[in-house]
Order: sequence, then C-alpha cells, then structure tokens
Amino acid sequence: MDVTRTEEEQLEAIKKWWIENGWSIVGGIVIGLGAIFGWRSWGAYQLAKAEAASDIYTDLIVEVRQNKNDKVRESANKLLDDYPATSYAIFASLILAKLDVEAGDPTAAIQHLQWVMDKTTRNEFKHLARLRMARVLLDDNKTDQALALLLSVNDQGEFSASYEELKGDIYTQQGDIDKARIAYQLALSGMADGQKENTFLQMKIDDIGRLH
Repeated sequence: MDVTRTEEEQLEAIKKWWIENGWSIVGGIVIGLGAIFGWRSWGAYQLAKAEAASDIYTDLIVEVRQNKNDKVRESANKLLDDYPATSYAIFASLILAKLDVEAGDPTAAIQHLQWVMDKTTRNEFKHLARLRMARVLLDDNKTDQALALLLSVNDQGEFSASYEELKGDIYTQQGDIDKARIAYQLALSGMADGQKENTFLQMKIDDIGRLH
C-alpha cells in the first residue's frame, strides 16, 4: 500500500472539502461571535437607556415636591416620548393625569390614564389607572361611565376594597342608597385587618344609615 499516496489523497480531499465548506464554518463562527458581542452591546445600550430614564425620573420627583408643574410636565413628557417602554413612563403618565385633574382638565387626565392601561403589562398599574379614571369620571358627574368601568373587571385582586368603596361613592351620588351600603360593607370586609380602622369609610357607612 502506498502510504504517501494515500496521505496525499487524504490531504487533497481535505483541501477540497475546505474549499467547499470552509467559508461557511468561518461565517458561522463570525456570526456567532457577532451575536455574542451584539447581545452585549444591546445589553449595554439598554442599561444606558434605563439609567438615563432613572435620572429624568429622579429630577421629576424633585420637581413634583417643589411644585414646579411646568418642569414636571416637561420631564414627564420626555419620559413618555423617549422611554415609553419603561416603568418610569407609567409613573410619569399617572403624575400627568393628577396635574390634569388639578388643572380642571378631566379629558386630558383620562387620556393619560388610558395610556397607562393600554401600555402596562402589570395588573397593579392597570387597577390603579382604572380606579383613578373612574374617580375622574365620577367627579365629572359621569356616574354611568364610571360604574361601567368598574363593573367591567372580574378579578379585582387585592384592590377589591378600593373598587367596592368607589362603587359605593358612585351609588351614593346616583341616590341608590341600598347598593351604596352593600358596596361599602363589602369594601370594609375586603380590607386587611390592619386597614379596617378606616374611619373615613365608616363615616360613609354611618352617613348612608342616616339617609335610609
């Protein structure tokens, strides 16, 4: 057996295989390394965005405490425009809704609260925005809309007491005293033991008793 010839044939076979397949292997390695470094770059980019959003939100909180409403709106809108996928944008929209209510603009407040409900994936934020929206509608004498909004929720979770109390307020404003009393009692029974000394809620129940 010609060992030298066999080795040469094997070498030629390897060369041929490399010509046909080598660049695909190199390409796969390059793509794999690119994916690794690309992922790291993407992670660094996301971290930088989160830090920038955090800085703006920190400024926003300071501005809220100092009652600089124009600055508050500026910072909040920057979070909504540039970092809409962050939790900071959710908080900013809730703050803007509060400012709108104080400014006597319920329509704008509802738009910001609806934005929260549409964008967030966290149920606690959805509940909070929905309750605030119902309160805005109630204060605007749109009791039917406010009640329909609350009744559209089947799973109220840990917010059940807040839902029932607000339903009680709506029924009271509508003059439906029996339903108001039931809602307030449900609110009281749904509270944690440490919250049941809610004198304001108890005052509502007492007031309802005097109206009947």
